[in-house]
Amino acid sequence: MAVMPELFETPASRLNSFVSQWLQPCRAWKEEVQEVVRTVEQFLRQEHFQGERGLDQEVRVLKVVKVGSLGNGTVLRSTKEVELVVFLSCFHSFQEEIKYHRDILRLLWRKVLCCQDLLALGLIDLRVAQGVPDTLVFTIHTKGTMEPITVTIVPAYRVLGPSVPTSQLPALIYVSLIKACGDPGNFSPSFSELQKNFVKYRPTKLKSLLRLVKHWYQQAYHPGSSRPHPQCGGRVQMGHRCSEGQPVPEKGLLL
Repeated sequence: MAVMPELFETPASRLNSFVSQWLQPCRAWKEEVQEVVRTVEQFLRQEHFQGERGLDQEVRVLKVVKVGSLGNGTVLRSTKEVELVVFLSCFHSFQEEIKYHRDILRLLWRKVLCCQDLLALGLIDLRVAQGVPDTLVFTIHTKGTMEPITVTIVPAYRVLGPSVPTSQLPALIYVSLIKACGDPGNFSPSFSELQKNFVKYRPTKLKSLLRLVKHWYQQAYHPGSSRPHPQCGGRVQMGHRCSEGQPVPEKGLLL
């Protein structure tokens, strides 16, 4: 098996080849991950969530959006993570999202445990992960290669409506966001389609550059304790804070 060359030793004239050969996912990998995403999306769309205290209404899934690097087209080949934002009918405001967020996560947790399609993929490590906001996380395996894929589900309020604005957002959205008084970043998933589209439709050259920057960051600043890089002289934060020498998950990177 060929060994990936050091990025720091790759001349500028070879960077395009470096990205295509070592960083861009192959077609087989894409198909495997897309099959995982389809299975999870089918589970979310077919289930009806009801019965938790305070949720006397039927909760429908309005839309499921792939976010992070997988959604915007800058995913690295080594990535084994999928992040999905789920817009739900029970959220009519940011305040309701705060009120029912944990209840929805508990409902999802119970439904995942009963989903035969997910259980057939070796469902493990199901948990509610604390964060901003809290998320539902579990690991399943691809059907072909049985590679483990970590899936993160984030319930969110569909503040942008059925169509994502291509120009400036209405002022009322900012007013409601300020009045909600949530923690910084708590409502970021509601705007995930804007974040995704900001990168998704950019030229391939820019996406290749983003892949190179993410690869450089992971190799130079978080290579693991057994392989510190000689050029690592400090800490760089790209949307994620991580301890020195510890690998950083790709979904922890801003782009």
